[in-house]
Amino acid sequence: MSEDVTSTLSQKVQDIAKSPKYRGAIFQIEADENGLALVDVKEASLKVYLMIDPDCDKILETRFFTYGGPIFTALADTFCKKIQMATIDDACKITAESIEEELRDIPEVRAIPETAPEISQMNKLIAKVLEEYPEKKATAIIVREKMERIKYRTQTAEGRAEADAEWNALTKVQKIEKIEEWLHKSVRGTLQGDGGDLEILDLTEDNHLKIRFQGACAGCGSAMGGTLFYIEDELQNNVYYNLIVDPEDPLDSINQEPSVFGGEPSET
Repeated sequence: MSEDVTSTLSQKVQDIAKSPKYRGAIFQIEADENGLALVDVKEASLKVYLMIDPDCDKILETRFFTYGGPIFTALADTFCKKIQMATIDDACKITAESIEEELRDIPEVRAIPETAPEISQMNKLIAKVLEEYPEKKATAIIVREKMERIKYRTQTAEGRAEADAEWNALTKVQKIEKIEEWLHKSVRGTLQGDGGDLEILDLTEDNHLKIRFQGACAGCGSAMGGTLFYIEDELQNNVYYNLIVDPEDPLDSINQEPSVFGGEPSET
């Protein structure tokens, strides 16, 4: 902080700016795994993350990040501290002006200059939190229900028995159609966006799905690692829990055979 800036700020603001306690981020996957709503809003150079229980609208965790200097850092860190375990409605009743008063060293002396743009920007950010929460809450409830269904179908004896019965009642063609439908919905777009794709070669009786990566995915290390794990996880969670995805060994392309759909072998 420059001397010109610090000379207009209270010591409390300066101390918090040097050692904020709530700087960081919260990721959507953390919220989804815990059945919680994540509100992440940005105004100017400040972004605030709130993890909220949609059942009671209580804020369970807060974080912020900013490049905006000591004023935004002090305002955001204090805001995050004050709203821990508060309801979303109570949190959004807080104003930047009330935070500024709390940051004063002497009640009569402002902690932050009255003309600082961060004051109005902080108020806009708080308003955005209240505006965006209803949609984020509704989404969190839908995701929670989906996660509960997935856990039931993949991790409980009763759910697996139901999944087995439904899967075994399908023909091989019907099973592949269900797999193709989900691949098209959740996987192909990402692969094609990177110049790749995949082809189903076969589905064995013991539920091994044989695939061939195409385009940029062929021979790509990521395709055989993180991408493969993602594909298998998506199919196990949303099609059938006992599916195993086996990518074609690139060396097998020397003796390629037509896919189950009767197409010609793909050239590499």
